Amino acid sequence: MARKSILFRRLGAALLALLLLPATAAWAAEPAPAEAAPALGIYTTGDMAGRVGETDPMTGQTEENSYLKVASAMAEERQTVKSALLLDSGDAVANTLVSGSAADTALALRTIGYDGLIPSVEEFRLGQGHRAAFFRDLTQENGQGTPVKLISADWMDGESGQNAAQPYHIYTRQLEGKEIRIAVVGLGTLEVPQSLPSYYYSDSQFGHTDNTGMSYAWEWNHWIWPQLEQQNCDLVVVCCHADQETLEEFAAQTAGIDLLVSGHGQADMGTLENRDGQMVSWVSSGGTTLTRTEVILSDNGTPVIGESQLLRLSDYENDPALAQATAGGQQAQQARAEQRTGTLSGNWTETAASATRQTQAADLVARAMLWTSGADAALITNGSLGYLPERSSSGSGARALSLRDCATLASGDSPVVMVELTGAQLEVWLEVCAGRYQVDESGRVTGGQDADFLYGMDYELYVGGQPGQRVVNLTWQGQPVEEDRTYRVILEESHLYDDEFPSCTILWSAAADMQYAATGGTMASLLTAFTSRSGAVVPQRKSTWAVYAGAVDSPMTRLGFVEMLYEVAGQPKPGANVAFADVTGSDAVVWAAEKRIVSGDGKGMFLPQMEVTREQAAAMLYNYARAEGLDLTADGSAVNALSDRASVSGWAVTAVDFCLRNGLLEPVNGQFQPSATMTRAEVQRTMEVLKTLD
Repeated sequence: MARKSILFRRLGAALLALLLLPATAAWAAEPAPAEAAPALGIYTTGDMAGRVGETDPMTGQTEENSYLKVASAMAEERQTVKSALLLDSGDAVANTLVSGSAADTALALRTIGYDGLIPSVEEFRLGQGHRAAFFRDLTQENGQGTPVKLISADWMDGESGQNAAQPYHIYTRQLEGKEIRIAVVGLGTLEVPQSLPSYYYSDSQFGHTDNTGMSYAWEWNHWIWPQLEQQNCDLVVVCCHADQETLEEFAAQTAGIDLLVSGHGQADMGTLENRDGQMVSWVSSGGTTLTRTEVILSDNGTPVIGESQLLRLSDYENDPALAQATAGGQQAQQARAEQRTGTLSGNWTETAASATRQTQAADLVARAMLWTSGADAALITNGSLGYLPERSSSGSGARALSLRDCATLASGDSPVVMVELTGAQLEVWLEVCAGRYQVDESGRVTGGQDADFLYGMDYELYVGGQPGQRVVNLTWQGQPVEEDRTYRVILEESHLYDDEFPSCTILWSAAADMQYAATGGTMASLLTAFTSRSGAVVPQRKSTWAVYAGAVDSPMTRLGFVEMLYEVAGQPKPGANVAFADVTGSDAVVWAAEKRIVSGDGKGMFLPQMEVTREQAAAMLYNYARAEGLDLTADGSAVNALSDRASVSGWAVTAVDFCLRNGLLEPVNGQFQPSATMTRAEVQRTMEVLKTLD
């Protein structure tokens, strides 16, 4: 924001000056010179999660934010900046289903020319052997690239209690002919004991013994700053791998820091107030940007922190030399991704997750989460799921499931946790999710990628309902969910950083469980465990959920009726993509047109938002029964018995008689009321009867 206001002030001054000039002078004025590149820049990345290839070795998807992009970005920056300091704030490595070591990450950091790495939780998730090898590869004097300093003030040797790495390092850089001293302090391991089984760090302790509250501020105030204050540094940079809330608390309790670099969360920057009431700059790369912070000289010649920028990594090309250097390691991981982990058997027709309807693929991930945790229900963000890649089946109909398949379907990268939520909190959250859907012009529900579905409980969402009335029939094990009762719910930890998510208590973390810690405790990790231990996995549905466009008591539309009919039919894939000019993206409508269940208005329109009448519904049901080869026997006696027989349109008489004889539609006080509309509840009853017909 500060940078934006400076820009506006400069622009305003330039315009004012232009207006004050004579017209001819204004037109003859020389163009303003380009803004000079900073003489010294401090650059940071963090949460890069071992992304060193052009594609994700697990899923094959293109990596938009990788160290290959950092290499290109820094090459450009070094051509303009006179001096640079490049730091990584931690979680530089990945612990996935196929990662065997962090050698490629070490090679990338050395090749790019990083000056320092601050280790955090993911570095310790490597385990003692791989971690030691990674740190050795990083810091050794020999080898490709330049050595990288390992900086950590809160990581101690488990036996001696002494620092296991440099607590801080003082770098010297030139700024306008003056040598300045920049101290870089590393903090970020105090979270390790909460995040990992002790097996992973039995050779270490975190924080000094007297730091009983495991506070980053305590480490600074009682141990780091008293030493650093004597070092006569011009600037102090603290890399604290923590979320913004923790960073705000840290800033408020400390002083003497010029720049804070955080980890966790999204790319961002700003200022925080310190203990003395001074504003301190902070940046976070979020795993998607390279942050650049200028160092400038004040009017009295003192080095100070200037403006910061977030350089989006996706704007840069991959560095070809680094890509070639890491290609061997990436290929090895790609080969491991094909390792078989389980078997799918049965009729898996719904292999892609959907935000607007329940699918077998999404059910599979939810079942795995419940199986591994023993939770009552699972909350899964639609955008965290992908699809099951196509694979050939054996003669028995079974198909192999690989590690890549698990990662492609359960694509979210956040660790999984189990929390405690009350029934009231669950209903409030589902209301929030209902608000994350939209309804398009044709009446289709769209969006919802950032909404959750709840598995293990039955419910319906009505997007068009009034807030507070959009969650209907929420039940667990056949009984209404009780507002005051607590339920154990498994979900991705990223939910806890959503401002709208209810406050809750974590009961269990997959990332800290010995069974899943090595692979990060993600949904893919749990899915792999489930499929590898369950034999042949068949489609199964423990609970049902649905998202509808209207309100619960609103009249059913023609589109809504066809979609419910399509569900009864098993949602077969139609041959075409479009059937009517006023409906796009609806397989249900295309299928109904191909089966001659619907014909539209004769002008190429389906009229999806028009409320379906009882006689229109009867015609669609009759046409469906004919397409499915059901018994269409009817003699007209049922329709002739109606007191409003004359009101039934000629084209609907046979269909109405069929529906009355089979109990699909019922008369109302001896009348059929052909022009009346139907509610969703009425249509649902009709569909249940339809399922029983032969």
